[in-house]
This record gives sequence, structure tokens and C-alpha cells, in this order.
Amino acid sequence: MLLSVTPVCIFIFIDIYKSILVKNFVTVIRHCTIVGPFLGVFFKIMIMHIKEKTAMQIINEINRDYELFNTMSPSYQEIIDAAIVNSLQYSERAWTITVLCVVLIFPVMAAVLNVYNFTFKSEPAKYMVHDLPKPYGEPEERFDTPYFEIMFIYMVYCAILYIVNFVGYDGFFGLCINHACLKMQLYCQAFKEALASENMHEKIAGVIKEQNRLFEYVDLIQDTFNVWLGIILIATMIQICNCMYHITESVETATHFYISGWEHVNNIPIRKMVLFMVARAQVPLEITAFNKLIFDMDLFVSILQTSYSMYTLLRS
Repeated sequence: MLLSVTPVCIFIFIDIYKSILVKNFVTVIRHCTIVGPFLGVFFKIMIMHIKEKTAMQIINEINRDYELFNTMSPSYQEIIDAAIVNSLQYSERAWTITVLCVVLIFPVMAAVLNVYNFTFKSEPAKYMVHDLPKPYGEPEERFDTPYFEIMFIYMVYCAILYIVNFVGYDGFFGLCINHACLKMQLYCQAFKEALASENMHEKIAGVIKEQNRLFEYVDLIQDTFNVWLGIILIATMIQICNCMYHITESVETATHFYISGWEHVNNIPIRKMVLFMVARAQVPLEITAFNKLIFDMDLFVSILQTSYSMYTLLRS
């Protein structure tokens, strides 16, 4: 499956190399939005091969717990049913919908634009899923038939593979975390019942055993997913830095205008126009999320502060 995505990534790497030669870093960043998820899929496949034993131990522990759940009393069944509903709602359905929306927006938007242009315009323009020049060809050759149609279908296929990988691996991580929370809720309930029972010492000893099993289970999750969590952190930092790069580039436009040699032009109207151009360029462009959150250093610091606040809230 990974090899089937490799050809389009080779084309992207070729165009990245050409873009670096001409210092077209905007195109490099645009291609990284595709190469990044591909490398993520590649790393996840490697991680699962390397951590196959620990991942299997996690699955065995979950299977062992659910076998025990079938014989537990109604007080435990209510906790278990609520945890199952939570896993289905957030770790499976919500996460699947999120991945579908993020990935399919590219092929769906391209398909809608193509249908609209060919239906309502006399000279329709073609849109690829990811605009990628034909290797060793002229830029406009990427829209020629049948190359355009083949690449469009192939990129849709690659998008489906992305969905399968990100839903499966990351969804499994969510299920593992939810199960850890369920184990904690169950032995807390067991401890509560143990305090009101006659054989208190024996039941509390059983709670301690389950608590130790939880610690071992969390260690398995840590061992299996710690590299991937680090990659996610790095990817998030890179995305924020990319947005900040675009913003700083817009500010430098004013400097480029100023040092362009306008003082040697004797045309007064042109010199006045330069003043307005410099003044407008000094107002930085804004990249926003939901038309409200501005990507800048303040947002970056706010993300760190919010993350730490949520962490301390959960800890308390």
C-alpha cells in the first residue's frame, strides 16, 4: 500500500528540488502539506513493525479486560457502557469524521470546481487535487489528456489510503487511552465497594493488583506511541512556523519597496505612490483560523499556556 503512494511523492520531491533551486519556498511549503502526511504514514508503518509486540500486548490486555467485564455487577456495567459509548463517539466516529473532512476537502473541492467550470464556462479551467507540474515537461502539460485524468484519479486513491492509515493508527491510540481511563474508573469503584465489605483487606489487595496492571498497561502505551507523539508535536510546530514565515515575508515587502531605487525616479506621482505602497506593506498580513484566531507568536504562546492549563486541570 505504501509503494502505491510512492510515485506521486517522487514527483513532488522532484518539484521540491526544482523549487529550492529557484528559491521558491512557497511552493516547497505547499508540497510539504502532502509530503508531511506521507512521511507520517511511513513512520507509523515502521513504528508498528518495531512495536508489534507491545501493541499486541495492549490488544491482549484489552481483550482480557472485556472478558472480565461480562461477569461484573451492574454497578460496574454502567461505567463500562458509558466508556464504550464515549469511545465510539470520540475515538471512532468523531475522529473518523475529522480525518474525512480534512483529507477529502482537497479532492471534493477540485471535483466541484471542475464540474462547475465544464458546466457553466465556455473555456473551462482544470483543477488538480494537488497542483503538481508534470516531471520534465512544460507547466501546462499537467492539464493535458489523459495525464490530468490519470493523476486526478490516482491522487483520489492516495487520499483514501491516507484516510485508512490515519483513522486506524491514531484511532487505536484514542481507544487505548480511553481504556486506560476505564480501568482507573473500575478499580476506583472496586475500592469504594471494598471499604464497605467484610473482607476489606482481600478486596483492597485486588484493587492494588489492578492498579499495578494499569501502570504496566500505560507503560505499554508509552512505549508504543511515544515516538509518534513526538512527531506530532514537531509537525504542529512546523505548521505554526510556516504561517509565521508567510507573515514575516509580507512585512519585508516594505523594505524591498524602499530599497528598490525609487529615489532616482523624478516622476513625482510615482514617488507619492511609493509612499502609499510602503505604508500599506508595513501592515502585516494575517493568517487566521475560523476568521478569528490569528497565527502569530501570541497564538503560539497561548497554545502552550492553554495546553499546560488543561494538563494541570486534568491532574487536579
